[in-house]
Amino acid sequence: MPHIVIEYSRGAGERVPIEALTKAVHRCIRDGGVVKPKAVRTFAREATFSCVADEHPQNHFIQIIIRMAPGRSLETKQQLVRATLQAARVVAAPALSEGR
Repeated sequence: MPHIVIEYSRGAGERVPIEALTKAVHRCIRDGGVVKPKAVRTFAREATFSCVADEHPQNHFIQIIIRMAPGRSLETKQQLVRATLQAARVVAAPALSEGR
């Protein structure tokens, strides 16, 4: 384990290449040397309906959930989260630079 779930609003899926994001996050965890490569599972799903903040039509979200079995150290958890965020930022950078 871990299992990584990427949830995103429809608008986010139009601005961020979700397949590339999913592969980048998966590969950084799988190849990072912290967990067994064969144990990593990653998938993405679009929220059919969502509301974000003031409901402005340009507000979008991407949420990344990492689920793992108990027993991992805090350091290991932090390492996985940092690696995940870095991989996601690289792919999402153009959309993030646009704001909202």
